[in-house]
Amino acid sequence: MEPFILGAPLVALVPGLVEAMKRAGMASRWAGLAAVGWATALVALADLAGANLTGGPGAGGPLTPGRVAGWLLAGVVYGLAAAGLYSQARAARQG
Repeated sequence: MEPFILGAPLVALVPGLVEAMKRAGMASRWAGLAAVGWATALVALADLAGANLTGGPGAGGPLTPGRVAGWLLAGVVYGLAAAGLYSQARAARQG
């Protein structure tokens, strides 16, 4: 599957997970870091399940440093995109 097709639902899911953490008591100042953490974890799980979110040479192969680096890079990108989406939605509601 294409990374962009699977990435959009990921960007939509992460703000909900972060919001649930905030309602459970997490301080808002940690929301950005939580978004990156959730995105990285979801990218890794999707890759291990066989989806190719990182756009690399393929999912399901051996665990290599390059594969982990792909998870981290994709997690940062998707996490920051999710945080930006959340911020824009909040600004639209307030404005």
